[in-house]
Parts: sequence; structure tokens; C-alpha cells
Amino acid sequence: MSVVVLLILALVWAVFLVPQLLRSRAEQDPKDSIGAFRAQLSTLERTAPSARIRPATTLAAPPLAVASPYRVGMTLSEARKRRRDILAGLATAAVATLLLGLIPALRSLLTVHLVIDVALISYIGLLARARALAAEREMKVHVLPTSSAPEPAFALRRAVN
Repeated sequence: MSVVVLLILALVWAVFLVPQLLRSRAEQDPKDSIGAFRAQLSTLERTAPSARIRPATTLAAPPLAVASPYRVGMTLSEARKRRRDILAGLATAAVATLLLGLIPALRSLLTVHLVIDVALISYIGLLARARALAAEREMKVHVLPTSSAPEPAFALRRAVN
């Protein structure tokens, strides 16, 4: 029983410490000026609007992989299917390890079952949090209507001066 508690405690620590460790390594100051310039340029790229025009060649290092629920170009239906597949896989693994753990010769699989249960519950919690954030974003963000009539040219000239 104490092994199970230690395993769950180690898993919880890993969930919190690994992302912080990866983030701190990504943000470490490089030793040379070129590396420092690349780091600053990649920071500027992350803060720029997403609808920017990228030059054909850049001096910056490729951006680090950011944990995101979406791939580039993933549609909403693809994201939902991916989430549904992950949830079904975790649930199947939980049921399979429970049934196998009930066999007396394979009692050690109950530990694996507990770990999979923690992963399943965590994933369900993340899905609920993502749904709540999406609902909040939908409630707060309002798209401004676009004007179909072109703006007069004289107004633009005055704004520049």
C-alpha cells in the first residue's frame, strides 16, 4: 500500500515539476551574443500577433514546442475526435487493468490500474477546465462588425499628419 502512495506522490510531483523544469531550461540565458539575439527574437515572435507575415528565412531558432491542445491547422472536429479517442483509450486501459488485476496471479497490475485511474481523472479534469475556459472566452469576446463601406481617403491622410 505504501508503494502505491509513493507512486502516486511521485506522479503528482512529476506533473508539477517537469513543465517548470522544461520552461526554465528554455528561458536560460545563452552564453554568446548570437544565442542571446536568437532568444530575444524568439520572445518577440511569441508576443507578436499570429496573423503576421513570416519572412522566407529567419535568424531565430525554431520556437520550442509549446504544449497546446491543437496542432497547426487542426479543425475543431479533429480536436474533438482526438480528445474522444484519448478518453476512450484511457477508459479502456483502466477497465482492462482492473479486470486483469482481479486475477490472483496478476495482482501487481492493480498498481498500474491506480496510475491509469489518476491519469483518467486528471484528463477528465483538464477537459472540464478547457470547456469552462472556452465558455468563458465565448462569453467575454465579442467580434466587432466589419464595415463594408470603404473609409474615405481624406480621413486616412489626416490621421497620418
